[in-house]
Amino acid sequence: MADDPSAADRNVEIWKIKKLIKSLEAARGNGTSMISLIIPPKDQISRVAKMLADEFGTASNIKSRVNRLSVLGAITSVQQRLKLYNKELTTVRTLKIL
Repeated sequence: MADDPSAADRNVEIWKIKKLIKSLEAARGNGTSMISLIIPPKDQISRVAKMLADEFGTASNIKSRVNRLSVLGAITSVQQRLKLYNKELTTVRTLKIL
């Protein structure tokens, strides 16, 4: 069973996900200027873009000018990077914006 190619592929995927989680745990941002967006496979980019647009609207209500501009800038940056991807992802993607 350990020699099964699909089991080996699965083990590689599990290792990649564990490595990704460790790198996310180690990531540190300056205040509210960091966004980690994890997009599961087969998820539609348009759904994620809509979610970010909703978050942008919510962030517009932040009272502190410095925090508001920081959060809005980070969300805008993620939206711009999201445009680089196709309509559907085949693997887990993580976008880290600092």
